[in-house]
Amino acid sequence: MNDSAVFISDLHLTDNASNNIFLNFLEHSSALTNNLFILGDLFDYWVGDDSSMYSKEISALSRLGDQKNIYFIHGNRDFLIGKKFFRENQITILDDETRITLGHNHVLLMHGDTLCSDDSDYQAFRKEVRSKEWQDNFLAKGLDERISIASNLREQSKKLNLNKPENITDVNEKTVNSVIEKNLPIEILIHGHTHRQNTHRYKAFTRFVLGDWKKNQGNYLIWKEADGFEFKTFS
Repeated sequence: MNDSAVFISDLHLTDNASNNIFLNFLEHSSALTNNLFILGDLFDYWVGDDSSMYSKEISALSRLGDQKNIYFIHGNRDFLIGKKFFRENQITILDDETRITLGHNHVLLMHGDTLCSDDSDYQAFRKEVRSKEWQDNFLAKGLDERISIASNLREQSKKLNLNKPENITDVNEKTVNSVIEKNLPIEILIHGHTHRQNTHRYKAFTRFVLGDWKKNQGNYLIWKEADGFEFKTFS
């Protein structure tokens, strides 16, 4: 890509909320770039492509997808978004650990949850819910039951995370280095998940951590060939 690119994650949009900050961002982003990368957890939870949740947000995404390139990596909250959603809304699904090129930079994109390898409880849960058996069983349930289960899982996760030390819910540096080595050559790693917006500079690469969004404030990382990378906030 030799134009520009914008990266966001961890919006955790809730159904039936105004989500005006996101809708305004989509209008604004069309003037920012032709390439929008959503690195997971756009929605607070997803219960299947047959749901009518987030209708206005999806309509706005679809309109943008008619004009711009939108790319998406599943997060830990919206990992059940399926092919139907991406096809209907002109969004390109990317694998976790996707490599792209921005100017002269080799860039690795991730949601970031697999980097938090010290959180063994979460990693075990992730392995369970990402299995085909669990997903097939969940999606076979009625819509109301799926919504109830997803809501309960979300509340349980919030309670569990309150009692976890900060270092447990942050990335493991050995895991970061292992992922970089596996994907060489990489100069830039961009991920979300931890809600700790920051720029970490290492000897051989730079790690940009995307921030989470608040009710009245959003943030994004933008790359321009002439200017490099820069974090921006808006309200």
